[in-house]
Amino acid sequence: MTGRQKKKLIITGIVLVLFLIGYSFIFRSYLDTDFYLEMAYAHTGYDPTIVDWRHPDYEIIQHKNRLAVHIIFFTTEDDTRGPIGLYIDPFRKEVFDEDPRASGGGSGQIVQ
Repeated sequence: MTGRQKKKLIITGIVLVLFLIGYSFIFRSYLDTDFYLEMAYAHTGYDPTIVDWRHPDYEIIQHKNRLAVHIIFFTTEDDTRGPIGLYIDPFRKEVFDEDPRASGGGSGQIVQ
């Protein structure tokens, strides 16, 4: 291996390491689960029927043609109304949609 090839290899390695560090930093700043959890819980108005707000189900999905963090809070009313599902835009850091739930009386009507 010539000196020129070694330089190219070293530069390529440095660029790759810097890229991975930058990607890791950006990825962590957009996917701060504690921030989204606090935001989602506040969006529910700190609903007292939520069983364990610190341990919801969540996933990263496409929803309405947008990348979204989907958080699902289980409640004491899951049998009658269903869980609380929220969609958070990780770039705007805001709740932009909710899963429908049945109304409070258990009548089976869907409220959006």
